[in-house]
Amino acid sequence: MQGVSAVNTSPLDSVSTRSANEPQFEVSLPAEREAISRVRRQLRARLEEDGLGGVADDVVLICTELVTNAVLHGCLGFPPGITVQVTVVWSDVQLRLGVRDPSCVRPTERESSASRTSGRGLRLVDELSDRWGVDLSGSGKTVWTELDSPRGRAS
Repeated sequence: MQGVSAVNTSPLDSVSTRSANEPQFEVSLPAEREAISRVRRQLRARLEEDGLGGVADDVVLICTELVTNAVLHGCLGFPPGITVQVTVVWSDVQLRLGVRDPSCVRPTERESSASRTSGRGLRLVDELSDRWGVDLSGSGKTVWTELDSPRGRAS
């Protein structure tokens, strides 16, 4: 099993020295279920380290749903060793999370069902986000979500 590699910018780095779109959190993980919990822990720690504990629960839940979808659906049928990329960029104004997988197939919400135990992830993403969408550029897709004023939100 491959490990999760992360790029974390230290909280000591000043925002003025960081490009506006440079990620504060970026990982490439193997398309395996086992990697999801490691990413979740790393992201939570990074958000809390930068004073964003108030949105950590929501952001980590959104990330978990999108990464799970990428691993289970976006990487289905691709060769072993394929990876999923998670990128998170934040400021006082906005937090943007993107999950990239190799598939060009857009995710779709399933109809509600009281008997089904899965298929509610995108509904959760929609409820917790201010906006979300899909970018189909290059090979694959990025499912992204945005939260406005992340430092002022309570989870």
